[in-house]
Amino acid sequence: MPTDINGFRPRGLDTNDSKSTTRAGTSAGRTTPVANPVATPAAAASDSVSLTDNAARLQHLGELLAGAPEIDRARVEQLRQSISDGHYKMDTVHIADKLIALERTLFGTNKG
Repeated sequence: MPTDINGFRPRGLDTNDSKSTTRAGTSAGRTTPVANPVATPAAAASDSVSLTDNAARLQHLGELLAGAPEIDRARVEQLRQSISDGHYKMDTVHIADKLIALERTLFGTNKG
């Protein structure tokens, strides 16, 4: 079922493998040659892929995240209970220091 968004319809792919390498032109009986879509072995041998420094870093971060531990649900529940009971003491100076450090990291002002 085609989707019509603002007057544009997606174009279907023609996957008919029995087509020849020429197609009929719009004029009476003219044909237009079509490039061979299959890559030759020589062209494939010269292809290469290189990752930029950012891409390599993202790949490394992805690997680190994949190995990161799951959420410790027991610890979360313990903290939740301590907060609701009023027994949890917050170190406001430590929290403020961490917020300032985060702010400096985000905006590139890593000054002491």
